[in-house]
Amino acid sequence: MMTHHHSAQLIIEMRSLAKELFKEAFKALPPTGSNSVLLHPRIVQLICLNAVRDAAYRNCQTVLAPDLPAMGDASIAATELLELAENASPIKGSIAIVRGRTKRGPCNKQLALGFALAADRSPLDRPWIFLSGTTGHRECPYQSAGAIVDAGTYSWIGPFREHAQGVLTDPTSLFAASGDLLLCGPPASYAISIDLVILA
Repeated sequence: MMTHHHSAQLIIEMRSLAKELFKEAFKALPPTGSNSVLLHPRIVQLICLNAVRDAAYRNCQTVLAPDLPAMGDASIAATELLELAENASPIKGSIAIVRGRTKRGPCNKQLALGFALAADRSPLDRPWIFLSGTTGHRECPYQSAGAIVDAGTYSWIGPFREHAQGVLTDPTSLFAASGDLLLCGPPASYAISIDLVILA
């Protein structure tokens, strides 16, 4: 059985891995400029998704890249992603579940919050990390690209959610206070979202 120290260290390492995998999406973005060919967003999505998936293969025993339908409501989308994680949980070894999206779908920070709340209601039986981030547009508070959460997220965000009567229209300030925001890099012309679940 893992000690608290070992489990905390594991979560730190998993968070670091998730952020490194997310950076692969930025590295894979096609160059833009006057002499560059503009690609369809779906093509760019596949390029970024493949880059993240390939990097995940180098770090995890199993990598799943499900082709899910377009996401709508953040809470429903989070529940669907949690179900994928639950179904993958019996697989031995570390697992990465990677999904790419274009601009359509829920806000990355709302999706991360939704996943944390869904996992609090139906806990996974192994350590996990969920990251939802976007390349592209940076016109948002704190210059954030998304958020990263783990099983401990609800312990600090729960009281704020209860105070707000179950509704948090924008969790950005809470994620900023907890250090769970993904800070943006240089502006990118293509807005591609990456949703990433890592199971230890």
